[in-house]
Amino acid sequence: MDAKNNAHRQALAEQAVEVLNRYTGFSSKYKVSFSLAQPTEEGLPRITGRLERSDGAPIAGSDDPMDQKFAHLKDQTIAIRPFYYPMMKAEFDETEANEFTAVDFDYAAIIGYRKDEEGNYYIKSLYFPPTDALLDRQQPGEDGVWRKLPLATFNSHQLSLDPRQKFARFLYLAERMSEALEYQYDKCGFFFSNP
Repeated sequence: MDAKNNAHRQALAEQAVEVLNRYTGFSSKYKVSFSLAQPTEEGLPRITGRLERSDGAPIAGSDDPMDQKFAHLKDQTIAIRPFYYPMMKAEFDETEANEFTAVDFDYAAIIGYRKDEEGNYYIKSLYFPPTDALLDRQQPGEDGVWRKLPLATFNSHQLSLDPRQKFARFLYLAERMSEALEYQYDKCGFFFSNP
């Protein structure tokens, strides 16, 4: 993979963090805040979400059944892997950036992007499915590489770039995430980011 192509991916991941943080004011029992994480060895950007209780009570040591599950998240942090979906004639081959062998992320940020007249890349759409929804009915190849994921088919997980344009159920992102994470834990017995 050509590392110089990561510049546009980094800029798009930063924009994705900004969009995700527009939803953090709509909290319920939990709240979440998003930030950029250390990039991978290949220089690919990563995003994290920090999950906390809205009342400030610590998750660790809580008697709440959901808190007891979330206590297994390392540092109360959700690992989010960006995927890149050009919504134009592709200038970059995103194949390698979108392929992976380790399922080590809890959520996927599928970033649909375009280029403006000034030559800057911008997010056109942002899909935010939990990992098990992304991988549903998919299989890695014989070499263990996950490829050819249907990145264009996640309308039910699309976040509006302007939260005011979505129904209320989309606004409470922390609630949606906590329910999906609980489902992931109940199904697998662990979180993908912390097996």
